[in-house]
Order: sequence, then C-alpha cells, then structure tokens
Amino acid sequence: MAEREQDIDPYWQEEILIGEAEIQRGPHTIRMRIHTSEERYSGGETIYQLKHPRGDKDYVMAKPYILEPNITLTIATYPQPSTEGAIGEVLDSQWEGMRHRDIGNAQAWYYREDKVLVLWECDIFEWARQDKDPSENEVLKTVWTGFERWLLERFKATERMVTPSWEPVYENEVWQRFLITQGYAPFAKQAFIKAIRF
Repeated sequence: MAEREQDIDPYWQEEILIGEAEIQRGPHTIRMRIHTSEERYSGGETIYQLKHPRGDKDYVMAKPYILEPNITLTIATYPQPSTEGAIGEVLDSQWEGMRHRDIGNAQAWYYREDKVLVLWECDIFEWARQDKDPSENEVLKTVWTGFERWLLERFKATERMVTPSWEPVYENEVWQRFLITQGYAPFAKQAFIKAIRF
C-alpha cells in the first residue's frame, strides 16, 4: 500500500535505501531521508583544522527510518474495568498505508575548498539498538555505512573524512573502538580521520 500523500514532507529532497538489519526481533529495510543546503563559513568552526578559513560548505541532515503499518484503532472504554482488568474493547481497526518511523539521526558538512567531509553525527535511537556495543550493533553499522556511502557518492572529490572522537550515548573507549572498525584512526584529541584519496 502506498504512503499517504499528506505524509510527504518537501523538506526532504531525497530518499534512499541503505540496507537491512534486524530491529526489535524482526528484519527491516532501512531507508534514509536526506536534506542538503549550501552555506558559507568563516573561522575555525570544525574539529578539523581547515586550510581555507573561509569558503563554501554543504550541510547534510539525514533521518534513517523504517516503514511500519499505519493502523488506527477505534475503541470503546468501559465505565469500570471488567473483572479481568480490561478497560475497553476494540470496535474497529483500519490500515491506512505505511508511515515512517525514524530510528536515528545523521548530520555532515562537506568543506569544498578543503575536500573534507565532517561526519558530525550518526546514531540510532535506543529502542532500535539491539546491542549496547556499537561495534556489534548491526543496525548502527548499516546506518553508518549507508550514510557514508551516500556522502562519498555525492561529494566525489572528498579526500578525508573526519568525525568526533566521542558520542554522548557511549563511553569514549567503546565509541572509539567502533570508529576504528569503520576505518577511522585517531587524529587529534577530539577527532578520528579516514583518508579517502591521497
């Protein structure tokens, strides 16, 4: 069944398929909505020391999501709970297509003059995590690699990717181990880096 027309938000310019993973004991196809915009920058505004203090950058905001049935229930409540504890009953149910259920957030900036891509945020919500260790979390790995892949296809001139050495929901050591499994290496106190082209 198709997505309802009123659910389409013009803010999101692109939607992509990024992979599959098990979420809450079931396999799900993970998609991502993406918004991009162009901005000017000036000054030291990133965790990476830019060669060009002023220039143009591209901002990317993304929302990984799954599709789930959009079901509406009509219920009647009882004046008092039944002897079994029921407070009402379902009178009707309607399936109204599919809806997006966000599973996380992702953000990045591409600094054109320096050919540097800063992957600032890429995480999934707690309810969608099946493992507390990000290195073992297939959902996070699917979202991370899918987002990275799209970024590198979009910004083909990228020479380096940089990301913060921390993520607030994980202990630093655990998060940094995850970054290493994704091909990043410690670069500065607050950053990990991955060379794309030399």
